Formats: sequence, C-alpha cells, structure tokens
Amino acid sequence: MTNKILSEKIVRYYGYFEENSLKSIAKTCAKLIINEYFNEICSGYFNIPTLEEVKEWVLDEINQDFDEKIVEAIDNTYPDMSDEEINTEIARLEKIYVKEHEEQLTATSKAAIKELHNRVKALQKEIEVLKKKYTS
Repeated sequence: MTNKILSEKIVRYYGYFEENSLKSIAKTCAKLIINEYFNEICSGYFNIPTLEEVKEWVLDEINQDFDEKIVEAIDNTYPDMSDEEINTEIARLEKIYVKEHEEQLTATSKAAIKELHNRVKALQKEIEVLKKKYTS
C-alpha cells in the first residue's frame, strides 16, 4: 500500500515537473557548466560537452530536485519511516523515474547543450569586445 500511494504522488509530481521544470533544469545545467569551465571559455579552449556528459549534469539536477521534493512527500505521507527506509524508497523511485523518462532526459540534455552553446557564444563575444577595448 505504501508504494502505491507514494508512487501516485511521484507520478503527480513528475507530471507537473516535466511540463514546467525541464527548461529550467536545462538553463541551470548550462549555467553550472559555464561556472565549472569559465576559465577554459575565457581562454578559448572550451569544447561543448557531449550529450552523455550533459546528461550526467541534467540527471544530477533532476535527482537533487527529486530528493528535495520527494523526501517531503514521504515524510508527510509516512512520518514513521526511518531515514534508511526513506533512502531506500527514494533510490527505488529514482530508478523507476530515470527508466521511464529517458526521452525527457535526452530532450532536456539537448536543450541544455543548445542553451550552453548560446551562452558560451555570447560570453565569448563579450570577452572579445573587452579585449579590443582594453588592448587597443
């Protein structure tokens, strides 16, 4: 019974989540990648990560958001569950989510790459303008 009620909450949450947050996750991942590789971008040695690499970033963001929202749902639904039981249930549900939503993961990763490409290009243009301004 626990799994059914919790699974229904997960489905409702991700029904909303998929429609409203995947673009936000793509933008967040692009920003995180830029922060991580800022020096390489500025020096002109940055290469856009592969789809598989970006999928890892996206999956980390999804899982973080998942954990934040679902732990609260579990606590509210089953306040007597131990931390270990909660962690076990979250891990099980994350596996189900990832398995059932590979297309959304791929689409979000592609959107993140597009966003990253646009932001890096704009940043490189700004750097070029600054170089011209201060080296001329």
